[in-house]
Amino acid sequence: MRPQWLSTFGEMCEWVSSLRSTPGELWLKPIKEGKWSIGEIISHFYFWDRFIYTERLLKLESNDFKRADVEEMHKNAGDYARSGISREELISMFIQSRKEICLFIQGLPREQLEAPFKIGENSITIKGYIEGMIEHDLHHKKQIEDFLTREL
Repeated sequence: MRPQWLSTFGEMCEWVSSLRSTPGELWLKPIKEGKWSIGEIISHFYFWDRFIYTERLLKLESNDFKRADVEEMHKNAGDYARSGISREELISMFIQSRKEICLFIQGLPREQLEAPFKIGENSITIKGYIEGMIEHDLHHKKQIEDFLTREL
């Protein structure tokens, strides 16, 4: 049985999938002055998911975690969203990536989900790490929903 926090993390797939019906002219329109667009936020989710999978989950055994270069990741995510990639492809990539993370975590023994590991000086569990990512997801989800409420 999947823990509730992991189900919540995976549920973003359904919501992001619903963005397929967003009018095309809104996909790359900044949600506010100086902010990202919907497409850039979904790309941002995707880039974070790839980082979590390759630099956190796949390195749990070796405990060899590199620091996230947040500025670089944000720049790359924004550039990627504006690179000409289609909305459909970006949404599909995000969904595939998120499902991959959920399946990986679901396959871990329960003890490993609650065992602390260190990233730099910080100690955290997989559950705690993913709960932090859920807060991050919900922050951006609210921004997008507020934007769509204003624009539609």
